[in-house]
Amino acid sequence: MKEMQKVTSYHLSILKRVGMGVVEISKGGSSLEEKEVRLFSEPLYPSIKPNSLEVQLVQSKPLRRLKHLAHYGAGSLVSPVVHSRFEHTVGVWKLAAYYYPEDIELRIAALLHDIGHLPFSHAVENTLKFNHHQLTEQYILENDVFAILHQFNMDPHKIIAILNKPSVITGKDNILGIDHLDSFFRDTYMAGTLEILPKHILHKIRCTSKGIDTDIETGHYLLQLILSDHKLFLSPEMVAVDRLLAEAIKLHFSVDTMTKQEFARLTDSDVLAMLKASPSREAKELINTLLFNPHKFRINQHQTGKGYPINIRKIYSKVPLNDGKPLTEHSQKAKNIVDDLQNLSFESEVLITS
Repeated sequence: MKEMQKVTSYHLSILKRVGMGVVEISKGGSSLEEKEVRLFSEPLYPSIKPNSLEVQLVQSKPLRRLKHLAHYGAGSLVSPVVHSRFEHTVGVWKLAAYYYPEDIELRIAALLHDIGHLPFSHAVENTLKFNHHQLTEQYILENDVFAILHQFNMDPHKIIAILNKPSVITGKDNILGIDHLDSFFRDTYMAGTLEILPKHILHKIRCTSKGIDTDIETGHYLLQLILSDHKLFLSPEMVAVDRLLAEAIKLHFSVDTMTKQEFARLTDSDVLAMLKASPSREAKELINTLLFNPHKFRINQHQTGKGYPINIRKIYSKVPLNDGKPLTEHSQKAKNIVDDLQNLSFESEVLITS
């Protein structure tokens, strides 16, 4: 089921340099080998042996920082979905290595694709007018990552080029890619709504040059996971906590001299400590309510001007392929699920009760 890519002389030179570690680890592996695999341990996919370059990258500060960024944003403070950007990154890397074991550049791009994320992921990106894709490119060219890539004769600009265009990571032409596929698997696993571990259905899923391709039944299952995930993280309650965290940070910045560039490199715990000690009384009240009294948040179904406005207008619309065509072209059920997704949009407000 895996698509194999043609290996060029350039790729061969990289493979020789990094050591070709793309097979599943056996129980008889060496202690060093087992330790390296444990660096990439997570519960959803088969174990895959990393190569030397990947081991060094995953131990670097930019990658380790992801362990301290919640994938679910502020929603991680009020829901069971508490995994980090690191677990997600490892998941995307595993999918890249599983489907394209010999494409070292793609595997490295998968490993580095999220290193530019802000604290609490997307929660404050719009408020502070950041673009985490630009930060990812910047961090790849900085010493920590650049030096490791240079050591293994890997051109960082080739990695950036992969990340700056549609690929199997993002999916092409509104088709589901491996980045979002892992997010939907992992979010629903943590939320307790994942019925089948991905490792048990990967044999039914192909990764083509456009993105994920599968049979109709599995495609319906993937779309149901997408819908389930969106029902939680796009619920008014989850959107509200992201909004309130962003508001607390904005209030803090109004009285603090920290630059946006300094903020971008913080971890979630750094931000929480900063807000709890903020010179802004309003910021401190908001973060303490968010952390210890989230039951005081109330959602108004309509915007009255009395609370903080929250809304969702743009909804996810990517779908898997079936025999090379979007699943929605084969299945009315798939169309119905996509319609259900679009119906999740709303405009309301969140208030804080006494």
